[in-house]
Amino acid sequence: MKIRGWHIVIVVAGIAAAVTGYGFWHAATHATFNVNLAYKTNTGVINRLRNGQVEFLDDGGRVLARATIDTRFGVVWLAHPEKGQCGPDLARNAYQDCFQAQATWIPQWVQEVRYANITLERCSLARRTVQLETHRDNLLLWWMPLSRSGKLPYTRYSATFAIDTKGCGK
Repeated sequence: MKIRGWHIVIVVAGIAAAVTGYGFWHAATHATFNVNLAYKTNTGVINRLRNGQVEFLDDGGRVLARATIDTRFGVVWLAHPEKGQCGPDLARNAYQDCFQAQATWIPQWVQEVRYANITLERCSLARRTVQLETHRDNLLLWWMPLSRSGKLPYTRYSATFAIDTKGCGK
């Protein structure tokens, strides 16, 4: 009987290690990237987005990714090199396919981002320093049905830019 108890403990520990390991692997190979833009003006800070583009660059100035500022939805859409933007205009299956492609593409370059070129309607801001914030979903509890609805863990990156628009549009 004692040997059977140890087998159960070993099996349970193995399952726990496998689930945690899979969660770690998934979070390391699947990510999201959120871009926040806050515009400074003469009267303070406004968050109304302006049409434009964002390019993310490495130390050498190589473009790693591109994004479009969408004033209709108030977001910045990252563009996958093959799938394009994963926005609300896509059908459900196309959106899921696009999201999965982006989720596995983002970890391939995001850690190399150092600068961004931001082009607004009448303004260009070159080589703005990018400060990435990184948050990894819970690797131990991701599989539980009540924990975030049992969704797989991701690494979530975000970058926030404070943009001084004084002098733009003149």
